[in-house]
Amino acid sequence: MNKPDESANQFFVIEQIEMSSESEPEDLEDLDDLNDIKHEEDNLNDLDKIINDVKKEDYIPKAQPNERVTKGPGWKDRLEVVDDFIRNFLIKNQMNRSLEVFQQEWYELSQKGKLATDGMGQVTDVYIQNEKLKEELKYVRGELDKAKIVAENAKSTYDKLRKERDFHKMHHHRVQQEKRKLNHDIDKLKGLHLQYETKYEELSQKYSHAMKEKMLLKLERDRLVAKNEALQRSLQNVEEKINKEKEPGSPTDKLPLVDTKANTKKASTKTNTAFPPDDRPNPYAGTQIEPQNYRNAILNKTFKGHMMAISSMDMHPKKSIVATASDDFTWKIWTLPQGELIMSGEGHKDWVSGIHFHPKGSHLVTSSGDCTIKVWDFINASCTHTFKDHIQPVWGVKFNDTGEFIVSASMDHTCKVFDLASGKTRHTFRGHVDSVNHVSFQPFSNIFTSASADKTISLWDIRSGLCVQTFYGHLNSVNHATFSLKGDSIASCDADGIIKMWDVRMVKGRSQFDAGPYSANAVALDKSGTILLVGSDDQQIRLYNETTQKQEHTLKGHEDAVQDVAFDYNSKMIISCGSDATFRIYQ
Repeated sequence: MNKPDESANQFFVIEQIEMSSESEPEDLEDLDDLNDIKHEEDNLNDLDKIINDVKKEDYIPKAQPNERVTKGPGWKDRLEVVDDFIRNFLIKNQMNRSLEVFQQEWYELSQKGKLATDGMGQVTDVYIQNEKLKEELKYVRGELDKAKIVAENAKSTYDKLRKERDFHKMHHHRVQQEKRKLNHDIDKLKGLHLQYETKYEELSQKYSHAMKEKMLLKLERDRLVAKNEALQRSLQNVEEKINKEKEPGSPTDKLPLVDTKANTKKASTKTNTAFPPDDRPNPYAGTQIEPQNYRNAILNKTFKGHMMAISSMDMHPKKSIVATASDDFTWKIWTLPQGELIMSGEGHKDWVSGIHFHPKGSHLVTSSGDCTIKVWDFINASCTHTFKDHIQPVWGVKFNDTGEFIVSASMDHTCKVFDLASGKTRHTFRGHVDSVNHVSFQPFSNIFTSASADKTISLWDIRSGLCVQTFYGHLNSVNHATFSLKGDSIASCDADGIIKMWDVRMVKGRSQFDAGPYSANAVALDKSGTILLVGSDDQQIRLYNETTQKQEHTLKGHEDAVQDVAFDYNSKMIISCGSDATFRIYQ
């Protein structure tokens, strides 16, 4: 709010004009007085007009503290003196006769020098001050009204904030009560958790004991069944021999004890293949192979092999050929290093998880998420066997060194050995308490290793169906395990990126490498057994030297996790495959 103009109602006076005249004779003094009165009346009338005109002015600028308002060029107003104040007062109250008498007497005294006008002080215009005070009072009242409005608003805001404070305070108390209640419930749950954990450990131990007893009972049953079959065959042979020795038509002739239907059924089925002997020699056992230098290996070629992730691959045992298995339900065979497609196979109803060449290179075995295992014949371009014994997805498969048996790893916590000649399951290996992720045969042996999500690695004998040894040391799921060519070492990797080398004879860990924190999905050993190749989820392939206990090289190129790695059959190339649906060659 702007303050009003303090000089809006001020009166203005014209600067006094001093009139001087020479001394005149005394006899003309009265006449001059009369003329002066008439002249002064005319001047007063003119002054009234000027004052009325000044009052009608719309705009009057604000005066300085010691000056009146200036009107027009050359005009300068100042505060009224005593005589001006009296004149203004008489004019304002229309006291014209008193004004005439005052003017006459004032000028007479002034002309005679009896009136000292210079020493008279100025008269403060009380009216102006009153008007100024009125305006200030009006302004202050307006400010007071505004302050009252602001105070009312502040009061309402304060009441609102106080209510919100009370609400939040009450809410805070409620939250504190709920917090105390939840803490109490958490303490109770912790106690129950400890009790349940103890119970769980007890039940786990009972379950493991029950599984072991069940496995032993099954093994005993299988042994007794095999013994019974052998006794039946022996009895049949004895009966046939007795019947041949006796004369025809003799009353002592007896029919064989074995059911003819059973004999017919046995005759129609294929016989089981005998397991290879344990004492067959390993040609690489006493040889010393110098490791290749892979420190300068770089990415050479990249091939888009499948439409989806490539989960596994295997190298041909005699040629530069690689087989790949993919999540697109297919497997393919490629030449190296040209990357030309030789053959592809379809038949699985879910992702293909594992693949392996026959030792002679004439067949191929694959495992899949559809719980089946299929054997493929390259010559006839057909599927020769389909095994459906697993009840959950199969993660991996391997041929033994003779190519007559296949071992599998499944999510159903078991490994199985299949006989290709009879098309039957010869043994089911139970002992792991979680998914079996990978299997691998010891070269020229009946022993195979299994890597499991229960953090253990086990050795199994396919002849007896028993667990030979178990390696403990990994702290997370073991994704892959493989033997060295000599068969005296095992390399394994887990989901924490830890790679371990195990001594089979001493049954203990020999060395350890850390490729974490990402999961290590696959590990491979060269022919010397000292260079480790590791593929990880961080899209990298690392090379470690067990002799120097150091990382020698890192290979990059994949755009997603590396799922499998391998050396070619003559150790000149490194091949890898990954979730980016490609397989790559490093040289």
